[in-house]
Amino acid sequence: MPRLMALDVGEARIGVALSDPSGFLASPCTTVRVSRDESETWARLQQLIEETEAEGLVVGLPISLDGAIHAQAERIIAFTERLKAHISLPVSFWDERLSTVEAERLLTERGEYTHTSRQKSSKGSRGGKGSSGRRRNQRGQHEIDALAAAVILQEYLDHHPQKRENERPLRSNQTEETET
Repeated sequence: MPRLMALDVGEARIGVALSDPSGFLASPCTTVRVSRDESETWARLQQLIEETEAEGLVVGLPISLDGAIHAQAERIIAFTERLKAHISLPVSFWDERLSTVEAERLLTERGEYTHTSRQKSSKGSRGGKGSSGRRRNQRGQHEIDALAAAVILQEYLDHHPQKRENERPLRSNQTEETET
């Protein structure tokens, strides 16, 4: 199976995840800052595609809980259409519903995330945190974005199983399921 890359596209950052070469496991990779100059964003994504030898791209699409595509999803579709002009990979969309919530839950379970770390610190330093607290919060947001991309990709991989190299082929007289 080809190595896949997934994107969790946000307004400020894009979370990036990769599959292992077998297409079994997705892992967070990095976060790309969305530049005002889109050519910088395209160049960074193309660089990642080349460095990782990704052969396909999965883009998270925020479909609402009622199944409708609203403004945020339309923005991501438009972003992806512009991106396609700069890459030569096949692109698939995958429902990213609640992927960030799942990423936050996973980090919370590991003890690396608290809900308050997601809130923006727009009123300056409080409680003696200063800028180091904001840096920690930014680092946490980057982790969440990449982990959300990994959640999207893992769900995609789980729904598109590929024949694994280590699976033995069936003999002509064998069936996949044994009857009892």
